[in-house]
Amino acid sequence: MERRSFLKAAAAATGIFTMIEPLEFPVPAMRSLESPPSLSDLASDRITHRFRDLYNLPTAQNELGYAQATKSVSGLTGISFPPFGCCGVANIPWSPGLLLTCEIFLDGKLLMAHPSPADEVSYVWYPHRFVRECEAAGLRFSAVTFMPSQRRSVAQSITVRNLAAAPRTLSLGFDMRAGVASKTEAWFTNPPGEGDNAISWDPAKGCLVFEAQQSRAVSVQGLQPKPDRLEDDRILVYEFSLGPGETREFRYVNAIDENKATAVSSYSEQQGNFAGLLDANEKAFTLLIRAAFTPGNSDFSGHLPQLVTDNEELWNLYHAGFRNLLFARRSAPNSAYGTTYITLGGHVLPTLSFPWDTSLTSLSLALLDPLALRRLTENWFVQDMNQHLATDYLTGIAVGPWYGVNDMAILRCAENYLRVTGDFEWLDRNVGGQAVIEHLLDHALYWKKLDHFGHGLGDYGKLENLLEVVSTYLHEVAGMNAGNVSGMRFVAALLERRGNAQRAAQLRAEAKDLAKRINGLLYVPGKGYWRCGQPGGKFNEVRHCYDLLSVLDNMFEDLSAQQKKEMNDFFWRELHSAYWMRALSPDDVDATWNIRPDHSWLGAYASWPPITAKGLYKIAPSAAVAAWLRGVSKASNQGPIGQAHFVESVFPLEHGGAYKCPNDPPYINDWCCIGAGAFVDLVIDSIFGVNFALYDGLRVESHLGDFDPRARLLNLRYQGAEYTVAATGAVRT
Repeated sequence: MERRSFLKAAAAATGIFTMIEPLEFPVPAMRSLESPPSLSDLASDRITHRFRDLYNLPTAQNELGYAQATKSVSGLTGISFPPFGCCGVANIPWSPGLLLTCEIFLDGKLLMAHPSPADEVSYVWYPHRFVRECEAAGLRFSAVTFMPSQRRSVAQSITVRNLAAAPRTLSLGFDMRAGVASKTEAWFTNPPGEGDNAISWDPAKGCLVFEAQQSRAVSVQGLQPKPDRLEDDRILVYEFSLGPGETREFRYVNAIDENKATAVSSYSEQQGNFAGLLDANEKAFTLLIRAAFTPGNSDFSGHLPQLVTDNEELWNLYHAGFRNLLFARRSAPNSAYGTTYITLGGHVLPTLSFPWDTSLTSLSLALLDPLALRRLTENWFVQDMNQHLATDYLTGIAVGPWYGVNDMAILRCAENYLRVTGDFEWLDRNVGGQAVIEHLLDHALYWKKLDHFGHGLGDYGKLENLLEVVSTYLHEVAGMNAGNVSGMRFVAALLERRGNAQRAAQLRAEAKDLAKRINGLLYVPGKGYWRCGQPGGKFNEVRHCYDLLSVLDNMFEDLSAQQKKEMNDFFWRELHSAYWMRALSPDDVDATWNIRPDHSWLGAYASWPPITAKGLYKIAPSAAVAAWLRGVSKASNQGPIGQAHFVESVFPLEHGGAYKCPNDPPYINDWCCIGAGAFVDLVIDSIFGVNFALYDGLRVESHLGDFDPRARLLNLRYQGAEYTVAATGAVRT
């Protein structure tokens, strides 16, 4: 369908494109369980926190970048429109870190410093914006924050209402900062910031112009109506009166560009059409969400199936993953590989795509946007991913230290691309002077170069190469070596189909032998967990979920019935919690080493619950897994699933869901992560039980009975055809 026709059809079908009144704080309606979901369906609960609380701050996005809230009703930070950064980490001695802009001073005092409840802020996150509210000194402040589509800008409608029965005279100051900078080489951690911006005041337009001195970057920030005066070179001041119940609105725009004239022009144009920007932003996101579930759309190279269900927990699990996939999407004209998917949604790693995290949701990506997944995989073929952990979409260049999982991850991305699309001609495509099939074979066998101790196992390095958090999880680890078993079997299937049965048989034999060594050397009999081989022949026993979920995923057929029972018992005994899970058992001897929750006993990374559940469906009663997942599904009430969530015994539940881990040290986990797209994979390939065979069609082994026996997936794409999937099987449509 052509984009214009698609947009008209979607608009006619919805009839909802009315401007949302920015003066009221919206409360999300009860979810409709429709698919495609509406913006309100995907919204968070209304979340309230005080300044002293540790919580993850909401983030807004558009196709080009994102911006994060501060612990106030209007403050912004970490604005990233690569190559431009604004309110990033200023490169000055004793830098405060991320700068803040658009903070409010009420009657000369920082708003959040007024007596309680001024230090308490509520927010609701939507895919297209977030909304905040607080009260101070008898006034209610609200802010609607959004990023206009296809623009390097952030906009806010900020309102103040007099709650008193008497008139009120007040002074409001809006503090503007930028530290704007441009960085055209690969980004790694945090948006760039310059500490010596030149600042000029344009009284006619009511805006400040911040100009970088070390790079070509400009930030133009201001509010309409124009302020009464400028104080201290950067604070826009208003003095006015409000009658009882009266409200005043201020429209903030931050327009960023490399050229001053262009940035000023963009600022003026956006202020002149502010209501139109707000309306257009809602329309753009509504249409993008509809496109994600529509065959033949022009925004994605594929689509996800629509879920038809009356079960709220099943709906939440599926669309929890979708939120994170949507937030990870970047369609920037300066991307080295076009529309792509970044790993983390926050200010820490604004441009990076990790093979590891991407692979954990690669089935969903192969359905939604297979060409984007293929481009990432091809780039990883030609970057030296045996030295690095991710690639930067600005340059395509690999950055950071090596992640030992990369070979397994790249193979998994390729396998899911092929399973879904059936694009086997891709195997002969020349990428970097070598056919894709040869790249895949190289990755499947690279572990042999890592057999440093002569044990017939890959040595996957040190802390920085593995989980980063568990100091005993080093060298010959079961989880990574198990990936070599499945990787060799995957490539064997490709080679056999291409007529090379002898090489295929050899790879399968090597895979079987490797699985036997993993079981014999690394499994801890009677315990259900694994150990790591160390230099000198010693072993570290590690009670971490990664070996559990990776072994079940990659070499299930090589496990004995006793191992499966013991692994199942280990999960429920030491890792399970009612609303999330622990990555590391609190009984592990290394539990005191690092409390970063993505891999510690405090909680778990975004992908670990759904991928663990996929493994448990193979070894545990279906009803028990479903009962656990019903609790896990409630974590989606805070917006996108975070990089990690806490177990409920560590942090109390947030509105009934596992608490999203904050970015503050020592926890340092981001607002969201693409890895939570694994919840979509879980619903499709485990709860619905769809097996996307490379060559032999779709097979269905459903576990729907514990959720909704009548649920269906519509328009599931498999190798050029569409299917409807139900508990009874898959039917081509």
